[in-house]
Amino acid sequence: MGELNNMTIEQKAAKKRWSKTGQAPSSLPRIVGGFSGTLNLAGAKLPCAVIEGPRGIQRILTETGITNGILGSRSGASKRLKKAAEEGGAHLPIFLAPGQLKPFIDNDLLAGPLKPIDYLDGDREVRGYDASVITAVCNIWLKAREKGALQKQQLAKAQQAEIIMRALADTAVVALIDEATGYQAARPRDALQQYLEMIVRKEL
Repeated sequence: MGELNNMTIEQKAAKKRWSKTGQAPSSLPRIVGGFSGTLNLAGAKLPCAVIEGPRGIQRILTETGITNGILGSRSGASKRLKKAAEEGGAHLPIFLAPGQLKPFIDNDLLAGPLKPIDYLDGDREVRGYDASVITAVCNIWLKAREKGALQKQQLAKAQQAEIIMRALADTAVVALIDEATGYQAARPRDALQQYLEMIVRKEL
């Protein structure tokens, strides 16, 4: 009993998932070669990693990082909606918990970029999503805005999503040119991240 009380909330949640899936922590994917870091998106810190996942090598963003990048925080309402969804058997990311977004989330998204990927960072279990989730999430927010489904106070989140989408598109073009020309081997390690942050801050 004392051991259970000493566990963190994250550890208790992980233990609960293990009991449901029967998946031992040691069988979870691990970070490849220590390749992990933090993507700085105009002040929002998005932990990221490269893992050997269900689909081979995958670039991963954490649920907490995506939530902070889109929503700005883990709101109490979003936490309650996520908990209710999980009790109903759905794996609803907290960054898509607002009810106004539900009509724009289909089964292809849930089985694809919105499917959670649990992995080990050392001895700590982390819940993440394939990096493609960031554009999927932004598209959901933008579709909801286009259909007039968002509340007034949620429009700023959709605007944030639009800015991120534009910045990622510009950065992807730069990355492709660097790869095509070979400049990627000569540029500073954080050059693309600085470029991305510059674009986002300019838009903001």
